[in-house]
Amino acid sequence: MFLTNLKLWNFRIFGSAGSLDIQKPDLNLDFSKGVNVLIGENDSGKTAIIDAIKMVLKTHSAEWIKVEDEDFFRDADRFRIECRFKDINDDEAKYFTEWIDWVVNDKKLGEPYLTVYYDVSRRDSKIMPSDIKAGIDDAGHILNAEAKEMLRTTYLRPLRDAKSELSPKRNSRLSQILYAHAAFDDKKNHRLMSLAKILNKEISGYFKGEDASGVALPAADLLGKGVKEVIDMYLNQFSKRNTEFEMTPADLKGILESLNLLFEDGYNLGLGSHNLLCIASELLHLKKDNWDGLRLGLIEEIEAHLHPQVQLQVVETLKKESQDMQLIFTTHSPNIGSKILLENLIICHKGRAFPLTKGMTKLDKDDYQFLEIFLDTTKANLFFAKGIILVEGWAEELLIPAIAKAIGIDLTECGVAVINVGSTAYLRFSKVFQRENPPLIDIPVAIVTDVDIRTYEKEIVLDKAGKVVLDKDGKVTYDYVLRDGSTVKAETLAKKTKIDESSDNVQYFIAENWTLEYCLLNSTCMRPVFEPIIKAIHNRTDWMDMEKGVAKMLINKTANKTEIAYRMAKTLLSALELDPGRTKAPLLAINGIGAGDTIDYIIKAIKHASGN
Repeated sequence: MFLTNLKLWNFRIFGSAGSLDIQKPDLNLDFSKGVNVLIGENDSGKTAIIDAIKMVLKTHSAEWIKVEDEDFFRDADRFRIECRFKDINDDEAKYFTEWIDWVVNDKKLGEPYLTVYYDVSRRDSKIMPSDIKAGIDDAGHILNAEAKEMLRTTYLRPLRDAKSELSPKRNSRLSQILYAHAAFDDKKNHRLMSLAKILNKEISGYFKGEDASGVALPAADLLGKGVKEVIDMYLNQFSKRNTEFEMTPADLKGILESLNLLFEDGYNLGLGSHNLLCIASELLHLKKDNWDGLRLGLIEEIEAHLHPQVQLQVVETLKKESQDMQLIFTTHSPNIGSKILLENLIICHKGRAFPLTKGMTKLDKDDYQFLEIFLDTTKANLFFAKGIILVEGWAEELLIPAIAKAIGIDLTECGVAVINVGSTAYLRFSKVFQRENPPLIDIPVAIVTDVDIRTYEKEIVLDKAGKVVLDKDGKVTYDYVLRDGSTVKAETLAKKTKIDESSDNVQYFIAENWTLEYCLLNSTCMRPVFEPIIKAIHNRTDWMDMEKGVAKMLINKTANKTEIAYRMAKTLLSALELDPGRTKAPLLAINGIGAGDTIDYIIKAIKHASGN
């Protein structure tokens, strides 16, 4: 069986004003079999989701989990958590017979579900005791101890001190993991206890000057006896008693607390290596034989202390091993976000969660396949941003942050990511943030593009004779009429097409004058910066015909375009350092830029993505 759905009411960030309405959960999140990855900026609700599941199901390692006032949404006096499970086989169902709900599926067959509830209230600032319940109605019936035992999860905490947790000490994490495993169910007559008795007998004998059978040790091994005799001399005078040396406690828990886990022949290991040991040991419960209970692993910040390449190895291993288990983990790593299947990702944002499974986004089958290939580590940064600017190339990526600073907006402080798509495939990336049905993602996405973009294939472009009019590059060559008979120019249709693809959060910002470079050339505020750089790079003396020649010269010269953008960005940022009050042109002009300026579309894009 696996966790198919989680509902939350008034739990931490997931809440709403007014009394709790069972019909309107504040979070209604579906999970998939296998791997589920929660991503998003800080304080977006990732940990709250993990903690909610853990609070209801508990863990194999028996962490102390207590309801706190902070678990209630604002001033709410009640919160509720509901976990729903499906794909329950006969061996699993036998533990939950009296709580199982049967639902008729598409094949008109009865399918078993198990719904577990945790409903907690507080009165006069006092949190009332509550039981874990399950059943087919909203109230449910109390789960017995055996049923709750079969629902325990494996939990790997965030920001773990793996070295400390795997070291010998009282109540060490390693001892908790092992003590709860079936391999150590025999708490009274376990083989380790017999071995410990033999070891302790040898140790005790050494300090008495004899071996385990009572035979005297050779003279070279009698130094331990001398140590004991001196201590006993003092102790006997203090309390008329003698000492007994012991290395390992005789009970199983004490033996396990004395164990250390490390790599074979491994010493002086770093945090990363200890973390790998910690992950491997924590996942022990998910691979137990003859276990009919839930196999669910909860892992927070899986990337902690791991080198990027090792992160990928860990994730690839978990993906492979997830065939017979379910994993839900959080990450802040774009490296990991880029390697997980898009449909296994869940974006958390402002108290909402948005699975990217097929059918829930505007992405179609081809989009998923495309993004699996081209959504690399740098582009995966968009999953963790509060705002996004999608651009076609390096020139825009370099220049836009500098222009933003020049108008008083720091994109880094605003949590805005500028993503270089490297092509005109930005629509595929933007669809990640567009939903088929409410609730909608309110992460602002700005798409900055030149007007020379191709029209979409779904637009039928006809000339007056009814034929498609495209040149060899797929661009419209002159005025044409659409199917409805209206006549428009190529540029007009290109803009209209993009605007039609917009939504409340995804907006297109299209250059009015052909390309970014041509807009910079014709911009009142940017030309004083742009023109000297152009002259320096192209080393020409005759600039009388600049408006007609420069843009043409720049077409398909990527290196030149990138160099120009770099120098312009450097110039703007240097001017800001020299003149933080921004009293010199062109910075002052940018601040007061009018709607008619040719780079106004960039300014609007920056303001949209940053929420200004």
